Amino acid sequence: MSLSKEEITELKNQLKEQIKHLSGNERKEAEKQIEEMSEESIDLMVSQQKTQKIFRMIANKEIESVTIKENDKAIAVLEINPLSRGHTLIIPKQSYKNKNKFGEDFAVFVKEIVEKIEKNMKAKKVHFLIEDKLGEIVGEIIPEYDLEMKNMKRKQMEREDLEKVKKEINREVIIAKKETVKEEKKEPVQKEIPLKLKRKIP
Repeated sequence: MSLSKEEITELKNQLKEQIKHLSGNERKEAEKQIEEMSEESIDLMVSQQKTQKIFRMIANKEIESVTIKENDKAIAVLEINPLSRGHTLIIPKQSYKNKNKFGEDFAVFVKEIVEKIEKNMKAKKVHFLIEDKLGEIVGEIIPEYDLEMKNMKRKQMEREDLEKVKKEINREVIIAKKETVKEEKKEPVQKEIPLKLKRKIP
């Protein structure tokens, strides 16, 4: 990423605003360091800030992602660099800092996705991890097929392929109902009883 001179000046001014609370000498020293910051270091700082906000951007749909399930509390999206087919991220709509609270609040949401992956993707095992990533608590659903999770390697997937995985996970299994054929009521057949005639004696 390359910033213009105007953008660099604006960023430096924003940084100076953030150090206004410092006392005389400390503020002067900080301002000097800001002024001496190279273009590369400012670029790095901006990219790091964006990376740290990535989960908020996904949750707010500022970044395009393949969503497999969503409610008012969380969004489940497919990992673009998955360890296996169906590798899913569970991102809360509000930032979480407590792993235990995350597990309690999203247990039902996660269970529904895990069951679909087990059923529709034929996964041998499905792992659910709660991790601290870039200062945020997120969940990861990782299906296991032939390889164990410890032997899996990340592989980038194209959006088209992720869309196929989404359809696979959310596939509804329709069970065909057997048509019940109404049997026609048959009138009982009356057996003809042979008439016994009295034998006439001549």
